[in-house]
Amino acid sequence: MTLNQLIKELRRNILRDTSDAISVDEDDLLWTDEALAMYINEAYYRFCHLTEYLQDADTPAVCYVTIVLGQREYPLDPAVIRILSAEYGNIILPVTSTDHMHGDQAEFASYQSVRRSDYPGVYAVVPDYQIGKIVLVGTPAAEDAGKQLRLRVSRYPLAKLTLDNANAEPEIPERFHLDMIEWAAFRALRNHDADAENMAKASAHSTRFERAVEEVKNEFKMRKFSRVNYTESWGWN
Repeated sequence: MTLNQLIKELRRNILRDTSDAISVDEDDLLWTDEALAMYINEAYYRFCHLTEYLQDADTPAVCYVTIVLGQREYPLDPAVIRILSAEYGNIILPVTSTDHMHGDQAEFASYQSVRRSDYPGVYAVVPDYQIGKIVLVGTPAAEDAGKQLRLRVSRYPLAKLTLDNANAEPEIPERFHLDMIEWAAFRALRNHDADAENMAKASAHSTRFERAVEEVKNEFKMRKFSRVNYTESWGWN
């Protein structure tokens, strides 16, 4: 569904924000298109944040980091929610934590436990999401310069939905669009009027959104932990 279609669905069929006037303008309505677009974008980003549905290993600005001689810290793209894996050439680097890097023995082993002699200069990737950067364990040497880390990440949308481009569609599949705008309905009703009836309606929309999020997260868990069954007839060596 496009942004324009999402606004119409939210206004007419969920919020019932309609008018009997022959010619309707925004003064006859409770919510402007700008307000509903804002709530839809919040729902869009919130859905992506909670489910981590959008996963990316290809977008250059988000997923590729060019190594610089002697430089250990690199900015993370603001769209990154979490780094899922990191590749350096044909090597899978551990993605660890700041506590692990600094050897906090209360919870983590020293980063030396992941250091291997076949890692040329770079041994692990440490995301620091609070300040939006990654730190490399090991200082890049001359032979590392110009090479790239390839990150697989969960991320936010690359662009907001705007009324200037109302025919744009969310990056998430259409089967989630109606679930997503339940949160937009919650925000619209909660912000419009604080009376008990509206707050009860708002809570119902919030609950439906949260259930949809949990269903997506459970689906991810099932995919992650499902087994691959194969037999000798596959001819694997």
